[in-house]
Amino acid sequence: MRSLFLTVFLGLLISFNFSVYSKTIDAESRFEIIDVMNKYAIGIDSKDYALFRSIFSDDVEVSIVYTSNFGSGNTVNIKGADNWVNYVDEQISIYRNTQHMLGNPMISYDGKVAIVRTDLTAIHYYADKPDVSTTFWGYYETHMVNEGEWKVIKHTLTGIGAN
Repeated sequence: MRSLFLTVFLGLLISFNFSVYSKTIDAESRFEIIDVMNKYAIGIDSKDYALFRSIFSDDVEVSIVYTSNFGSGNTVNIKGADNWVNYVDEQISIYRNTQHMLGNPMISYDGKVAIVRTDLTAIHYYADKPDVSTTFWGYYETHMVNEGEWKVIKHTLTGIGAN
């Protein structure tokens, strides 16, 4: 009985917290936001950096929280879309191919900013080692605003593991 009560109570608490932040957002906007995340993955995987750059505001703020087994284990902070695109181009250049597979996005909206939580699995195939790849798991928390089209204003990649 106690576990049932706790389950119901926690469910209501989580629902309440999410609903306080989340206002109604129409289906068209949801699809547009999902398209932005898809352009993110396709832009990296195809190394189409013009497409990749197109989804960011000029003054985007990006943080990457690396795991100790993928990257330095430190946090990297980058300000500005051009700096971010240059960083990604440099980091991805060691790979022959990548495939960023995105999970279902959870979108909350406060009437101005959409915050998108998207799970990620990314496979990286090394250019100089054809038989070697690395798989990275993590999630994105992406803040977007719509000023005629949805643009990313803040983006955080948090690593949770790699092999």
